[in-house]
Amino acid sequence: MIAALLLAAAAAAASPCAPVAAAGAADPSAAAEYRAVAEAALGAGDRDTAAAAFRAAAERDPADARSRAGLAELCAAGPAGADPFEEGLRLLDAGETRRAAEAFAAARAAGAGESAALLEGICRYDLGQDDAARPLLREAERVPAHRELARLYLGLVALRAGEGSQAASLFEAATANPALARMATDLSRLASRDGRLVLSAWAESGWDSNVTLAPPGSAGSGDADGIWAVGAAGLWRPRGAVGPYLRLGGAANEQFQLGGYDLAALDGAAGWQARAGAVSLLAEYAYGYRTLAGDPYLSAHRLLASAGVPMGPAVLSATAFVRLESYSGAYDPFSGVLARGEAKLAFPVGLAWLGLAYGAGRDAADVGYLSWVEHGPRAELRLPLGTRARLAAEAGVSFRAYDAQDPVLLDTRRDTYLDAALLGELDLGRRLTARLGLQARRALSSIPSLEYDKLVPTVGLQWTAGY
Repeated sequence: MIAALLLAAAAAAASPCAPVAAAGAADPSAAAEYRAVAEAALGAGDRDTAAAAFRAAAERDPADARSRAGLAELCAAGPAGADPFEEGLRLLDAGETRRAAEAFAAARAAGAGESAALLEGICRYDLGQDDAARPLLREAERVPAHRELARLYLGLVALRAGEGSQAASLFEAATANPALARMATDLSRLASRDGRLVLSAWAESGWDSNVTLAPPGSAGSGDADGIWAVGAAGLWRPRGAVGPYLRLGGAANEQFQLGGYDLAALDGAAGWQARAGAVSLLAEYAYGYRTLAGDPYLSAHRLLASAGVPMGPAVLSATAFVRLESYSGAYDPFSGVLARGEAKLAFPVGLAWLGLAYGAGRDAADVGYLSWVEHGPRAELRLPLGTRARLAAEAGVSFRAYDAQDPVLLDTRRDTYLDAALLGELDLGRRLTARLGLQARRALSSIPSLEYDKLVPTVGLQWTAGY
């Protein structure tokens, strides 16, 4: 009889978790019978029946604290009988990665097995919880149906830890799945050029249409020259992608004929990369030294900070730096403090990534008429061309206003710069890349003699290896 009463009560109730109202005069005896049914159902795992029975008991005896506490606990845990694996899928589809991971963990505890382990491992990786993700992905790897996808994510975990060679092997293994082959091949190439120690070297040659930045139609507008450049750099990250790092690099850029514009550079930096959940953070100190035609030209100290956060499929990032610049000789008036910041939103467009940015800067030179404020938008596009080639394009405009009148030109400068760049890359091997580049600038000014055009095509090779 109590079962029939219980079914009737359950059917009549819109929701077991709705506010409880007394059902006539208190009946502690009937309430005790309902409570006994609820506790038995709860012990058998039947949360729906338990919730309805606890509610019926509370309605018949408002003083039944045990029934009210049992009902409150079931309602706080969510809808009775909910499948945690299905709930995890729903949450993952809604972009609620953290709650999805918790649901998949509950599904594993309920016996969902390797499928739940795979999805929880992917969620833990997305949350930056690599230590938790690794054993879950290893568990999923044991099942043939999940093996390649698990290895792909194990490779991503290894790549973030700076274990480039291990990541490359895992990505290679993941290519056995045709649906993952293209992505895994690209990641394997990337992993072979990544690691806790990354070394690179490059050489290029090209042509500069206007070395002296002469205005069109002037006597120096024909100062074009060939150029060649070589450089090398090293990056050491003892704890992988998260933690401290050191970077050192040097380069030489030489003119074929106009040796007065030969430039040499030496740069060093120390910084720290961190993650706070899905947010990535970076702080860096850098020092740069330049020579021009073999003579000291510039010594600069820079502090830089950046942050990035995913927003669905897009990534919002911001970067800012302050640089203390000390020029030598005749260039000393340009010394001062340069500060610049930029915010960027990058998002996928088909196979490509499009970035839209806006930046602003302030150069507080020691001499007022050389100080300026600048701002403007920029767009960039990254497009893969098959598995071995890539194309990158960038375009921007910047508006610059100077603080004071130039004492010689008797005018306060206002400049506009139109910039564009194009870079194509073709992988000749796992570590060797051919590069074809083009840079262009159109400089407009309120002082016509300071306007100029510049075009610089280049071709080169770059070698990069990770250890």
